[in-house]
Amino acid sequence: MQIISSNQFYAGGLSGILQQQTTLGTLSQQLSTGNALVDPSAQPVAVAQNVDLTAQIGQLAGYTQNGSNAQQSLQLESSTLQSVSTLVDQVRQLALQMNNGTVNGQELQNAGTTMQGYLQQLVQYGNTQDGQGNYVFAGSRSQTQPFVLQANGQVLYQGDGSQNQLALGPSLNTATGDPGSAVFMNIPGGNGTFSVSASGGNTGGASLGPGSVNNPSLAQQVLLVAGTQYHISFSAAPSGGGLDYSVSSGSGAAFAASGVVASGSFSAGMSIGLPPGASPAIEVPIVGTPAAGDSFTIAGAQPQSLFATFSSLEQAFSTGNSQASGTSALRAQAISNAISSLDQAQTVLLGTQSSIGARLQQVQAVQTQNSGTTLQLQTQQASIASINYPQVITQYQQSLTALQAAESAFAKLQGLSLFKYI
Repeated sequence: MQIISSNQFYAGGLSGILQQQTTLGTLSQQLSTGNALVDPSAQPVAVAQNVDLTAQIGQLAGYTQNGSNAQQSLQLESSTLQSVSTLVDQVRQLALQMNNGTVNGQELQNAGTTMQGYLQQLVQYGNTQDGQGNYVFAGSRSQTQPFVLQANGQVLYQGDGSQNQLALGPSLNTATGDPGSAVFMNIPGGNGTFSVSASGGNTGGASLGPGSVNNPSLAQQVLLVAGTQYHISFSAAPSGGGLDYSVSSGSGAAFAASGVVASGSFSAGMSIGLPPGASPAIEVPIVGTPAAGDSFTIAGAQPQSLFATFSSLEQAFSTGNSQASGTSALRAQAISNAISSLDQAQTVLLGTQSSIGARLQQVQAVQTQNSGTTLQLQTQQASIASINYPQVITQYQQSLTALQAAESAFAKLQGLSLFKYI
């Protein structure tokens, strides 16, 4: 027979009360917070899973915020470039209006003043800032104003050629902008393959170009890779009453390196194929009638900034007010070259807009995916960490009843004594 002392009775009763109080406290905390994991030591595996899920959800939240920032940046860049494209269209229309023989000096002067305003407007677009004050087209130097209009009308680029990146996922980044060097500065001149320049001493009424490209690979090899230039000159025909033309080729200023590679009689509306032969890579039309001694140079297209194209038009309008045949032809050549460059700029703008659209689609697709994944993780976390209210309420009531019963039994145990029965 085992004898249980009074101390053992008291200790057992007190232990039961404390255990029920602990259980009741845990259940009360679960009800007040809705969290089933208020006691980590009771469910270590579930707590570890919850911590991991919380980390994943937090990481996805960071990617989602990056996606929102990327969308805002790309949308701002897209809207700005759309405004630039509209401005380029306006400039092109003005150039076409001025490229005829009926305009007078005042109209040209007014057009030159208008071009000054257009250039300033283009610089403003290039210096667009987002809501945080970052310059959109400065590359990675987003705190530096990328374009500075100097006193001589030239525009200096102070950004770099990098693209800022934002992480949309563990191994997925997207460029949030395009550097101004790519969008505004490095635009192919002429028709993109070759450009035409007229000698400043021309006195006739002819201009050349913009021309066409029949064989792009051959044209690139001859003009861009080999650096070949062609010099077209006009002279009085020995027989009198007409003009002859001759074509020399060479590199740089050495046009005579290959001597005269083609020659013939000039006829109105003719085109010259280069390199001369049965299958020329390019065709250069002659618009108007040149004078003896006039000359033109055909060379591979070189990069030119959109700002320089605007400036060249302003200069053509402002300094070419004379209606003399030679002056009008030089102005027409400058305007024709500028129009070709504007078309190249529109191609660059369109390509950049297309790239921005593709990046926006990518961001939106990833945002949708991240949102779905976040919802799945939150559902999984809720199944681990969230309480079942009806079940916990029932457990709470049961624990409260058990505590009250234990307290009542302990009180009665305290009142037991043999001296009551003596």
